[in-house]
Amino acid sequence: MTDELIDRLSAELKPTAARDLEKRILLAIALGLMGTLLMGPIVLDLLVGRPFGGAWGSPMFWGKLAYTIGLGLLGLVAVPALSRPDAHRVWPFWAAGAVILLALAAGIAGWMQADWAMPVLMGGTALVCPWLIILTAAPLLMVLLTAMRRFAPASPTLAGFGAGLLAGGFGAAAYAFYCGETSMMFMAVWYSLGIALTALLGALIGRYLLRW
Repeated sequence: MTDELIDRLSAELKPTAARDLEKRILLAIALGLMGTLLMGPIVLDLLVGRPFGGAWGSPMFWGKLAYTIGLGLLGLVAVPALSRPDAHRVWPFWAAGAVILLALAAGIAGWMQADWAMPVLMGGTALVCPWLIILTAAPLLMVLLTAMRRFAPASPTLAGFGAGLLAGGFGAAAYAFYCGETSMMFMAVWYSLGIALTALLGALIGRYLLRW
């Protein structure tokens, strides 16, 4: 009787396509990135008054892109594994922490050479930079978390943290096109803070949204 019931329940089941989870995540990232990129011209430019290309072409501009995209890619490495019920991958988070510490060390060295001048640390936008990064990353974070609800992560909090790191990194990269700051110390502190807060927001939302 039990075997017959199992056969009846499994008769109409269809096998999951290979790499289906990864494909869904990549689709969510593509859709979320569209929203994140639109935050620039719609919100940062029109409403906040930050024109495109504030520090375009400067060495620090490319440094900010490399830094933020690198952190976003570490989130991308973590998310597929953490979205599964039988996987546990946290080394990308340790790597992200190491990258942030290296950026802080380089920033402090430059700040010291500038005689600890406060403009090197604060620039002109320190008080709004982290929050604008969160705002820019928000569409990508929400689309990604919504897509991840279909999965069964072993740790919803860690999965949400990975999604937040991914969204925060790429959101900060999009924000960099509208940021005129050119200090390594500024990037190491305020960009890192914006990305970290986005990751923590992802962990908080994921803890409840991704439960199964």
